[in-house]
Amino acid sequence: MPVDLLLETDFDILIANGDLVPGESTRQHQSLLILIEKGELREFPLRGVGAKSWLNDDQAGDLNAQIKREFEADGQRVLLVKTAANGNIQVEGVYE
Repeated sequence: MPVDLLLETDFDILIANGDLVPGESTRQHQSLLILIEKGELREFPLRGVGAKSWLNDDQAGDLNAQIKREFEADGQRVLLVKTAANGNIQVEGVYE
């Protein structure tokens, strides 16, 4: 279970009482992996799914497979990846 600096829903750093807020960050890591495009992380340029680029793609199964690969590369055991017709993505993964 990773602990990291927490982010607001708009991905700004969460600050409370003038301090950075640490906390359990699994969901945050998952969200970021799904949203970022490859090349956006300087330290890990091959990481990221880039979900926005999949919006008009009719092959959701490929998106699910890409999410699973990225989570596993990040050290997670993937329990579920499901994409709904409305664009919602349901994921369950845990760090080992």
